[in-house]
Amino acid sequence: MFTNKTHKQADEALKKGNFEKSIELYSKALKESPYECNILSDRGVAYLHAKQKDKSLADFDRAVELQPDYSYRYASRAFARNNFGDIDGAILDYEKAVGLDPEDAVGQNNLGLLLEQKGYQKEADDRFKRADSLSEMEDELLDVIDDLEENHNLNIDFKKNEVREEKTSTKSEFKKVFTSIIQFKEFMTFLKNGFRIK
Repeated sequence: MFTNKTHKQADEALKKGNFEKSIELYSKALKESPYECNILSDRGVAYLHAKQKDKSLADFDRAVELQPDYSYRYASRAFARNNFGDIDGAILDYEKAVGLDPEDAVGQNNLGLLLEQKGYQKEADDRFKRADSLSEMEDELLDVIDDLEENHNLNIDFKKNEVREEKTSTKSEFKKVFTSIIQFKEFMTFLKNGFRIK
């Protein structure tokens, strides 16, 4: 999660609300790892809390430049733009984010909220429906995983293609495996059919 020790210290300062100290530490962390988008994005958040609009957006812009195909970079900048009152810019960024990752329920919902603010109710409702559908599928997946863990004490290791009986979480492994809603639907159908392909 953290690129280096200074990055972690900066995060701790941000959580304590010490924005100036966190900005100082994020800047130091960036000197150690100048192309690390997570540090840029985190410093952008610190600048946002410190109400330094231009510096905040500059960090988010740089993160987007470095990772133009990663939806989270656009969603982060959209959040900042909205926070600074640029709803139109935020809408453009959320549209880019959900274009890259159409299965991002939070992005779909946030885009819906902004479209609703602008008076585009039909478009907003479409985004809300999509977000709800994605959230329901994720909840269903998590219920299946919880059931497997509770009733079978399984730890599924997809890298080694084996199942071991243990008391460890399988949620993160499942989330790595299901990279699309289509895969998840196929899996759920397989389970509902008694582990048979029909």
